[in-house]
Amino acid sequence: MSTVIPASPVEISDWLEEDKIVLVDVREPSEYEVEHITGALLLPLSSFEADLFPSLPGKRLVLHCAVGKRSEAAGKMLLNEGHDDVAHMTGGMDAWKAAGLPTEVQLLPPGEEKTPEPVFLCPPPGTVLREEYLEPLNIPAGDLASAIGMLEGRLKGLIDGSEKMTVEMSMRLARYFSTAADFWIRLQVEHDMERARHAIGDDIRRSITPRTQAG
Repeated sequence: MSTVIPASPVEISDWLEEDKIVLVDVREPSEYEVEHITGALLLPLSSFEADLFPSLPGKRLVLHCAVGKRSEAAGKMLLNEGHDDVAHMTGGMDAWKAAGLPTEVQLLPPGEEKTPEPVFLCPPPGTVLREEYLEPLNIPAGDLASAIGMLEGRLKGLIDGSEKMTVEMSMRLARYFSTAADFWIRLQVEHDMERARHAIGDDIRRSITPRTQAG
């Protein structure tokens, strides 16, 4: 049975330097705002939804909190949803600072405190198309549009985020790049779900009570 892998702050610091991991801070925004580890993404445990957490192929997922309790709990939630290779920082932020490792501290004048913007782990499909296909392969947007039978304006709209991925676009891109037919449309769904979770997830949890089965 999979378990959450304990890792020391020094190990995690080395993994960050080598770009081997995605580090997720599960503390609350108020804690993150005071002090956080450079490069850590903020996903508070209070709004953590393991069933909507995206897969991150190629990198280990490492969670951390203040002392290690919340991060281990979040890791177990992810394992229960089928994720693997999940680690958490033993001792949390306290151990990180005790090891002499650097943090970022934001000092704001009184009355100007703010909550950090949420970080999205699921980029829109146009960003994936640009960063992982067009730029590395040096394919101009116009050439791709011609090759897959799309209007160049629509393709550029997809790339800049003003257009959403459709099933037809997904099929055309999948044929050209030899991906699964639903790969591109799933990127759109995951991006939309994550945005909705940040925007209205708390309201839905407060206003809707799950139905229970009698008996």
